[in-house]
Amino acid sequence: MEQLATWASEVTIADVPADVLDLARAQRRSVLAAMAASVDDEATGRLLAAVSGWASDGPAPLVTTDRRVSVEDALYAAAAFSVALDSDDYLCFGHTGHSAVLAPILLAAETGADGEAQLLAQIVANEVEARLGGAVLLGPMNGQLWAFIHAAGTALAAGRLLGLDRDRLAHALAIALAHPMRATVPGFMAPDSKLLVAAEPTVAGLRAARLAAVGVTGPLDALDDRRGALAALSYAPIPGILAGLGTGWATKTLCIKPYPGCAYIDTTVDALLDLGLGAVDADDVESVTVDAGMLTCGMDHLSGPYAAVEPPTPVTVTFSIPWNAAIVLVAGRLTEAETSAEWLRANAADLAAVRSRVTLRHDAELTTRSAAAFGRLIPGPVLAKDVGARRLLSAARRVRAEHPTGLGAADLLGLLRTGRSGRAALRAARGGTWWDPAALDGFQVTFPARVTVRTRDGSEHTAEADVPRGGAGNRETSPIDAARAKLAASGPRLWGEAGTAALDAAIADDDAKLFDLLGGSRS
Repeated sequence: MEQLATWASEVTIADVPADVLDLARAQRRSVLAAMAASVDDEATGRLLAAVSGWASDGPAPLVTTDRRVSVEDALYAAAAFSVALDSDDYLCFGHTGHSAVLAPILLAAETGADGEAQLLAQIVANEVEARLGGAVLLGPMNGQLWAFIHAAGTALAAGRLLGLDRDRLAHALAIALAHPMRATVPGFMAPDSKLLVAAEPTVAGLRAARLAAVGVTGPLDALDDRRGALAALSYAPIPGILAGLGTGWATKTLCIKPYPGCAYIDTTVDALLDLGLGAVDADDVESVTVDAGMLTCGMDHLSGPYAAVEPPTPVTVTFSIPWNAAIVLVAGRLTEAETSAEWLRANAADLAAVRSRVTLRHDAELTTRSAAAFGRLIPGPVLAKDVGARRLLSAARRVRAEHPTGLGAADLLGLLRTGRSGRAALRAARGGTWWDPAALDGFQVTFPARVTVRTRDGSEHTAEADVPRGGAGNRETSPIDAARAKLAASGPRLWGEAGTAALDAAIADDDAKLFDLLGGSRS
């Protein structure tokens, strides 16, 4: 705890590489674009009505309104908007942006922190949140369900802007981790409560910093005690992954989603769009076959019971390959417009018809590609030494038993028999330390998918995608390029063309009063 707080209190803007600063600005564009994308979502409307009812007056803008409210209330609403359609961004071990970006920007309305201080606080939150997510990798949660990281990152980011010293920062982090939030699958996969997955812990993190500022203490051994936070959230914690602060920058793994939905759908959508079919008549689609890796298949299996409901909702389509394939084929694209409840209801019959013709299959070779890519960040020998070989095996078995992927025995045997070349690729990808700078510089997020569409006239169309557009390591559409395009496309829904241009310029200039531009005018 004290080591994390020491780095968080001592790091300066001069210590941060220029490319990390540029990626942090891209992350700002992405989070604000995600907020704007959700502006017409029915669930965000309900949530905003609730926040408006309880909010107290203060210095921070309440999204989509001209009202100024407390930082806590503004942050709660903004974090809910940014997560609503899953049109967010992510690092290797966590969707950090909801808290890392929004907490410093909105708290600056109270503290008056300058633009560089806000950006640095964002990066501090990113780096610690990603490490905490990685530390519980072997456990019951993943991705957005690592909700507790938002409390920890916000505690440190807010603590810096509130002027806390090292000791107070340590207690802020300890308070945030004393009773960590554990998100649940039923609460995330279908109902409006999905919108709270980042909002609740982010506000808790801000409160932790305020408590520490007046001397309230927390358990400084929360990360070390065998009954502490990591043990409570993981089957086998990976404490070594908390290292490397200031040498290996997790922010370099930033990925910007170009579409609303889980990251694991992106390459399927990329491949479908690469076919160039445009909008297709539902009756003309004979079949759609998607071959993908274990992560994508596991996601789809998990979402299956929730995605079976018709018509789909903006939440239930998020993790479904069949629904998203249907949307892309029926509409010829996938944007926030096609994930609105109104559009989904209006096109329910065509979507259901195409969805029924989509088959998702596991391909062990595609899984091997993902494993090789992520092996750069998860060095096998170091992982085994850090966790212990026996405990690592036990945790892996428990993950398989308690969180089935839906893959059959033949699929899993195929993965084990990927051949000498596959195993060699995995060995070559493994580094020797956590957060190895060279591994981070060469990292490519890889979720391969191959799509084949057959039409009634006998035509067959196939395309494959490996590194998603906007993903770390994509050589055609970098995260920075994707973030600019995302803000330009979605921002006008909330701030208009001029307001969006002003936001983009303020981000580029590290404007201290960026928060002033986040109000509610939609003209």
